[in-house]
Formats: sequence, C-alpha cells, structure tokens
Amino acid sequence: MKKTCLISIAMLALLFATSCNTPVAQKPQVKNVIYLIGDGMGFGAVSSLLLSEDSLTGFEQAPVIGLSESCSANNYVTDSPAGGTALACGTRTKNGYLGVDPDGKPLTSILRKAQAMGKRSGIVVNTVLTEATPAAFYAGVTSRSMSFDIAKQFTESGVDVAIGAGLEPFIHRPDSVDLTATLIEKGYDVYLDWRTVLNTTSDKFVGILPMGDVHRRNKSTNTTAGAADGAEVCLAAKLAATFAESNDTTYFSEPTLYLEKATAKALEVLSRNNQQGFFLMIESAIIDGYGHNNDSEGMIEEMKEVDRTLQQLIAYVNQHPETLLVVTADHETGGTAVSYKSYEVGQRTPVQLSFSTKGHTGTVVPIFAYGVGAEAFAGIMKNTELPKKIEKLMKQP
Repeated sequence: MKKTCLISIAMLALLFATSCNTPVAQKPQVKNVIYLIGDGMGFGAVSSLLLSEDSLTGFEQAPVIGLSESCSANNYVTDSPAGGTALACGTRTKNGYLGVDPDGKPLTSILRKAQAMGKRSGIVVNTVLTEATPAAFYAGVTSRSMSFDIAKQFTESGVDVAIGAGLEPFIHRPDSVDLTATLIEKGYDVYLDWRTVLNTTSDKFVGILPMGDVHRRNKSTNTTAGAADGAEVCLAAKLAATFAESNDTTYFSEPTLYLEKATAKALEVLSRNNQQGFFLMIESAIIDGYGHNNDSEGMIEEMKEVDRTLQQLIAYVNQHPETLLVVTADHETGGTAVSYKSYEVGQRTPVQLSFSTKGHTGTVVPIFAYGVGAEAFAGIMKNTELPKKIEKLMKQP
C-alpha cells in the first residue's frame, strides 16, 4: 500500500513537472474592436431575418450570445440618445441626454478611451453623422436636437475615418462657420460623394454623403460628383467640383450596398500600417424606422442588409484573430414579433411581422460576440456593462 502511494506521488510529481515545462498557448490580445449597433434591433427583427433566409446568417454563427437590459437612468424604456450613451460611455443617463451623465457632466466614451491607448478609430453609419447613436461616441449635449453643437464636437473627435450623411449642421450654421473647412484645416480629406469615398487612398478622411447614397429609403437627386446642398458655401463641395471638372468621373449611388461597402472601406483604411489596432463603431440606424412605422417588409429587407455587413465582419474576424466583434442594439422598437401564419414545408412563405407599438419598448435585446474575448459577453447584463467589458479586454496584456 505504502509502495503504491509512493509510486502514485512520483507519477503526480512527474505530471506536474511536465505540465509546468509545457508551453501554454496564449490567447491573442484584443487589438481591434468592431462595435456593430442595430438601432431598434430586438428579437423580433433578428427573428424576421432567420425565418426569411435559407442560408446561414451571421447571427447564427455567433459563438457567444448574451442579453442586455436596455433601460435609461429615468425610464424602463430608453430613447436613442440615452441608449447610445450607455453603450458608448458605460453610464445610464436621462432620456434625451447624449454623452453626458444625468447631471449633464461630460462622459468619456469607449472610442475616446481606445484613442488614448493609441488605437485608430472610425465611425460608419447609414444615417447622419450627428445622429444620437454615433454622436454618443464623441459628443456631449443635453439634447439630440443640438446638432450644430454636435457637429462642432465632431470636428474635435479625433476619429480617423467617418462615413455617413448629414452635411447641413456642418455648413448651414448660426455662426456661419464652414466646418468642412475646419476639418480640412485639421488634416482631413472631406468627401461629399460616394465615388470619392470608395476610391480614396487617404488615411484620414470624412465622407459626408447625401442621404440618398446611404440608404434606399431616400432617393438621391444628385447627378454630378460633388453635388450637395450648400455647395456655394462649403469648401469641401468646391474642392469636389474642381476635382470633377478636371476628371472624367461618373457619379453613382448604391444605397442597398452602402453599409457593407462603407464598412469595408473603413476596415481597409484602419488596418493599413497599424500596429496599435483600431476601434470601429458601425450603426445600422434604419431598423428603428421600420419598427416605428410598423413596416414588416421593410424590416425584413433591412435585416438582410445588416446581415450582409455582419457576414463581412465575421470574415474579417476570422482572418484577424486579434479582433473582437460585438453586435447589439440600443433598444427594441415596435414590439416586433412574428405573426401567426401557416406555411407548407419546403415552400417559401413570406414572414409577416406584428407590432404592439409605434414606439420603443423596454425588453432586453440580444448581444452577439465573435473573436477574441467574445466569452465575456455571455449571460445577462446591463447595457452599461458592454463598453466596460470592451475596455477591460483592450487593456489586458
């Protein structure tokens, strides 16, 4: 018995010594972060996609799924400014407040914190750049309607790449300041048409496009490069017009492909000669609009566009294992659900959605996480926990 014990102890010691001398595979560090936010994208919106597609969607490929409580500081149902602030800054604030705490004090977003770590940063949205969700990552105001203040703060954001719409608050301002000129003075190339954004080789640029370019719901009336509201006063528009006059160019718009193409361009630029990594925030904003309008067909088509972008992001993560991708929503819109409807097996029957409201709801929203550090997003958490987890992962050696 004693001899057997001695042998067993010797074997354990040998195993311990062997394990100590065996190199442990290190997980890659979180170098890049991609934060995809679907405005109003609750379970009903995701369900509409899953039931409308025969092929595997990007959501189904998520190795980690969690839930986020979407309340604001003063209401079970958040609005977009407060919801965006929670996801960007890790603090719940009052509905209507943006990038500030309930007392109106400025907050520091996860994008700013990534910049402080030496990471490059980008924003891609299929809405205006001064809208609530993107603005929560760089601005601090007590009302989303303060678009002129938000635009001014955008020029001080330090982002390397930004693509979206909304030229108006940058040029038609009470102070008569042309903020496109301010951006150019700060070293940005400023583009007002889709073609130039797609073809640029710049490492630092802002694309402020017509809404007709960034989403199919808005028809573009522009027919020439550089044509945009305010062309007579906007430096960026004048430069674009000069470029168009000296080049044989054709203006084109592909709004149904905008989000995936703009995302690909941002990834290309942010990945270029970058040792410190990047933080890229992407918003698919129009899911919310279809929820507000109780538009079943529009919601499904919108989710298909989101999925194309998500599939592209998953491919990037698979090719760059040091990348974390987090997908979630600021809130749910419409009380969206799948309607009771029979179908024949093997036959395609369109999904019909039902809605319980034209506003937001306070239901929990899904989280889908991919890549290095994804396991941190499993379980149920407050919306404020997401940026805190991202920050912690970015700081880990």
